[in-house]
Amino acid sequence: MEGEIILEQRFDTSKLYIITSLSVICAIVVVAKINEEVRSVLVFAWACFVKPLFDKFGSRSSSQQQVLEKFYKNQAHVYDKTREVLLQGRIEALKLAAAHLNKKKDIVWVDVGGGTGYNIECMDRVKSISKSFKAVYLVDLSPSLCEVARKRFAAKKWNNVHVMLADACSFEIKDAKADLITFSYSLSMIPTYHSTIDHASSLLDSQGVVACVDFGVQSADTIIGRVNTLGGYVNLCTPWLLRNFWRIWFEADKVHLEPSRRQYLEYRFGTIKSLNMFNNTLGRIPYYIWIGCDKRKSDELIHRINSLATESPYLSPADEETKFKIPLSKGHEAALSNMQKRLPYPSIYYQREVWRVYYDEIQPQYHQFADQYIYAFTWEDPREDNNILRFSSNDTVLAITSAGDNILSYATLPDAPKRIHAVDLNPCQNHLLELKLAAFRSLTYLQIWSMFGEGRINNFKELLITKLSPHMSSQAFQYWMTKGEKTFNPNGNGLYDTGSTRWALRLAKYIFKFFGITNAVKKLCECETMQEQKNLWEKHIKPALFNPFVSAAFIGNPIFLWKALGVPANQAALMGTSVLKYVIDTLEPIIYRSLISKDNYFYYLTLTGRYSYDNCPDYLTQKGYGAMSSKSKPRKEPPLDRIRLHTDTLMDVFNRLSSKALTIAIIMDHMDWFDPKGQDAVAEIQALKKCLAPGGRVLLRSASTHPWYIGKFESEGFLCQPAAVREENQSIDRINMYASTWVCTKMDEPRRRISSLKI
Repeated sequence: MEGEIILEQRFDTSKLYIITSLSVICAIVVVAKINEEVRSVLVFAWACFVKPLFDKFGSRSSSQQQVLEKFYKNQAHVYDKTREVLLQGRIEALKLAAAHLNKKKDIVWVDVGGGTGYNIECMDRVKSISKSFKAVYLVDLSPSLCEVARKRFAAKKWNNVHVMLADACSFEIKDAKADLITFSYSLSMIPTYHSTIDHASSLLDSQGVVACVDFGVQSADTIIGRVNTLGGYVNLCTPWLLRNFWRIWFEADKVHLEPSRRQYLEYRFGTIKSLNMFNNTLGRIPYYIWIGCDKRKSDELIHRINSLATESPYLSPADEETKFKIPLSKGHEAALSNMQKRLPYPSIYYQREVWRVYYDEIQPQYHQFADQYIYAFTWEDPREDNNILRFSSNDTVLAITSAGDNILSYATLPDAPKRIHAVDLNPCQNHLLELKLAAFRSLTYLQIWSMFGEGRINNFKELLITKLSPHMSSQAFQYWMTKGEKTFNPNGNGLYDTGSTRWALRLAKYIFKFFGITNAVKKLCECETMQEQKNLWEKHIKPALFNPFVSAAFIGNPIFLWKALGVPANQAALMGTSVLKYVIDTLEPIIYRSLISKDNYFYYLTLTGRYSYDNCPDYLTQKGYGAMSSKSKPRKEPPLDRIRLHTDTLMDVFNRLSSKALTIAIIMDHMDWFDPKGQDAVAEIQALKKCLAPGGRVLLRSASTHPWYIGKFESEGFLCQPAAVREENQSIDRINMYASTWVCTKMDEPRRRISSLKI
């Protein structure tokens, strides 16, 4: 007991010493008339970091209003000046919320815990308060902060903005429902947050949006069983040290970072967008931006979204008559499971667009890609695909996503397929294609050209938040919020120096520089005649590329082939005894086929890092932009709406598509990767056959002139014909990357005529 008294006396003495010292410092500041910003910082430091250690303002006898007022009263006048660095993400949250509003005017907005009105003033720069909003309600429990807000709004002469000194659990507004409800660093300070969130849920219009930006921490344990509702888990789990340090630190200010507040928010609403960030300026404080909606608004959409995701023809949700006949999509299964648990639907169900098909992102199979795509552009020639297959609006096509260039080229055709399924196991490849789709939905041609023609744009983050985000899944939005600014940085290397294959392109540049042919390569991309192009190749470029050192160190190196070029060992074995000869047979005929500067955007891009207006994929032309952004005729889907993105293996997609749903499958060089001694190829061919309609066709390319698995197709009843086989000094298309192109037609039923390829 005596020891406790001594410790208490020591504590009191220390407290007195600290208080006295700080008082002296404050007096010096006043006397010396230090500028207002310094005084604001000292007031903020005192209120937030020192006073809570000694002032028991949170005693059990205090009401929430008394607690808040004691905390804010002495700093209300400097609140906004001292929170800019601490409270990050507020502007981004407002912009993101505004971008997702369905209403353009007569909006009713409730800002819960709005404090000084800073958020409302900021929103005016995003969307006019006087022109776009019918009514704005600021709700706060601190009289001092409300007084600052009243003065701010009086100066603005806003008659539609109302300051309400009220409890967040029980306030009332004159309007029946709110179109927008926001929590800006307020939810973490509300003890009765369950009641507050419930009240917000009762006020929100069925088509409205709720937004929250706040401090918060999560661990892997807190997301078990509800991952598909969260809209992605990039940076979601806070490291142990940061999680515990900041939670303890903020509790001294009655700010609670424990995960339950956000969890309940995500339980009561459906998640549209979720973004997990760190305030790196102040020691990596974890915070999040979250956009949600009425979780019941999609009751009527389950059938539609499930159908659009996995047909054609449409798949219907299972009932007693059909559940044993029609496979369910993974998205529908997840939605049914969530309904049984009374959880919101998977986040994918609350998106504005139906492009992205549900996938369970925590599956280990996705982790192998290390959160990056391999290909920033597609190494397949869509012109030749159409020459061979003659796409029509009667076709339902499945193709590997890669960078999405071919998918978009198919969609811009005059008689485009009625449905295009893009499949890739790498989520990031589909994030890239989703970004392109969102761009065509929301940006101008010049903006699209800057992003995907030049590979660079000045204001990417602003465009992503305000224009692109409503048309993207939460997962893709998270990816580009963390990667996009660096990828599209106008002062950087640009989009086409990203992905795993960038190492091959960088190496080529180093080789050009080492052998002194950089200028020759530049001139190659500017040639006006074929003869000029041939001369540059023979005299300068060819000797440098195909010297013994380069071929031994890189071209024939299996590690380089896989890591830089994406060529696995099984495929490399199909190239023959000399990989160097294969590469020579690939590149040399290209020089004699067509001008790289005018009619070969594949090699032009690899050598220059960008496209040109007259040498680019079809979808990047003015005509392509017109086709992609068109609304189409009645009863006919616009080109953008015909595309579905599957993040899965081909095998899994085949197994979940209804029987005879596809007329065309374009599987690139995918089957070269299989082990000839295994059974995977046969299993996939059988699954693919089930999905193909009568006369359905498979287009594939191979590093072999006659790949081993052609026999497997034939044994399953396919008629296999080479559309093109590479011969000495001849190219089969503008890329010439493969030794052969094949069309395998399902023969157990009547088939369509195969068009021939003219070289």
